[in-house]
Amino acid sequence: MKKLRSLFIVLIVLAILGMLHARLLGMAAEPFLEKVMTRLFDMPVHIEGMRISPFFARISVEKLEILNPPGFKRRDHFTAKGIDCLLDLRVLKNKFIRIRRAHFKEVIFAIESYMTPQGSRTNVKHWYHNMGLDKESPPIPPRPIPHPDNVGEKSWRVRIDRLELEKGALIFDDRREPEEQRWIFEHIKGHWDGFDFLSDYVSPTFTETIQVEATFGVNPPARFQGGGKCQFADGDNFDVDVQITDGSVAEYEFLLSGILGEVQSGTFDLKSHLLCREGDLRSEHLLTLKSMTFEVPTAAQRLLKYPFDAVRLLLEDQKTVALDIKVDGYIEDPKFRVFSAFTKAFQKALISKTKAGIFGTVKIAASAPGQVTYGLTKLGSILTQPFATQNGTNVVSNGEKKDV
Repeated sequence: MKKLRSLFIVLIVLAILGMLHARLLGMAAEPFLEKVMTRLFDMPVHIEGMRISPFFARISVEKLEILNPPGFKRRDHFTAKGIDCLLDLRVLKNKFIRIRRAHFKEVIFAIESYMTPQGSRTNVKHWYHNMGLDKESPPIPPRPIPHPDNVGEKSWRVRIDRLELEKGALIFDDRREPEEQRWIFEHIKGHWDGFDFLSDYVSPTFTETIQVEATFGVNPPARFQGGGKCQFADGDNFDVDVQITDGSVAEYEFLLSGILGEVQSGTFDLKSHLLCREGDLRSEHLLTLKSMTFEVPTAAQRLLKYPFDAVRLLLEDQKTVALDIKVDGYIEDPKFRVFSAFTKAFQKALISKTKAGIFGTVKIAASAPGQVTYGLTKLGSILTQPFATQNGTNVVSNGEKKDV
C-alpha cells in the first residue's frame, strides 16, 4: 500500500511539473504568435493562457481574440475560448502540420460590412486581402495524390482531420443597406472534417464534410440545420443543404419592406440547396410563409402604396404561401451580396405569387353573378397594374396601353 501511495505522489508531482512546463512554454510562445498573427491578418491579436505539451503532442489556449481595425462598430471580429488541439508530431519532418483534432468550446464570429468613399468594406475581406488569398493564381496542372504523410513534397501542408465546435455564434451586420440588416446564428454546434491544404495541389473532388446545427434569430429562435460536402482548402467550393424551421417573420420584416402595414406575427420555413464551384454560386430555395398577420395600414400608406395591399391580403388570406427562389452569382465579386440578392429574389417571387393569386381569384369567380365577376375583374386589374409592365407600356384597367 505504501508503495502504491508513493507511486501516486510521484505521478502527481510529475503531472504538476508537466503542467508548469507546458504553461512556461506557452508563455514564451504567446508574444511571438501574437506578433506574427497581427502582421498576417493586419488585425490586433491577443492570446491568453497558452499551454504547449510536447510529450502529449497537445496545445491548448484559454482565449484567442482577433480585433477589428478602425472603422468597424464592433470591437472583436473573432473570439474563441477553450481551444484544444492534438497534433501528429511525427510528420513535422515532412513539412506537414497535421492536427488530428481541434476542439473549440466557445466561439463568436462577427462579420460586419459598411460603405466608404472608396467602396464596400468587410472585416473578412480585410484579412483575406492582407494574406494575399484574393490574388489570381495560374491554374495548377493535374498531378498524383500526395503521399498521406506528405513524404517527398517540397511544399508545406496543413491538415485538420476533425474540427469540433461545442458552442458558437455567427453575427452578420450589413450596414451597407438603407436599413441595417442583422442575421444571427447562435448555439452553433457541429464538426468539419478533412480540411487539407497543399499549395500546389488541388483535389479533383470535394473531400471535406461539414455538419452544423444552431438557432436562427432570437424572437423566438428558429431551428437551423445544415451540412454537406465542401472544399474550402482549395477556395470557395461547397455543395450543401440547409434548413430553417419556424423562423420569426417579424424579426426579419425588411424582407417585406414593400408591403403595407407592420408585421404583427407569422413564421417561415426555409429549405435551401447551395452549390458553389470556385466562387460561382447556384442556389435554390423554398420559402414557406405561415400564419401571417399585419397591422392596419394608415391612410397615408394607402395613398402612397395602395397596390401592394394585394400582397398583404394574399398573405393573410392563405395559411401558408410557398415561394420558389433562385439566387445565383459570383460570391467573390464585391458588388454581389448574397443576403441582398436573396431579399430581392424573395420580393420578386412574392409579387409574382400575388399576381397569380389575384388572377386565379378572378378565374374562379367566372361562374358568379355578373356584377361580382365584373367587380373582381376590376379589382384584379387595379391591384396588378404595377406588375403588368412590358416593353415600356402599362396595361391599364380598360385594356388600353399607356406609355410609361
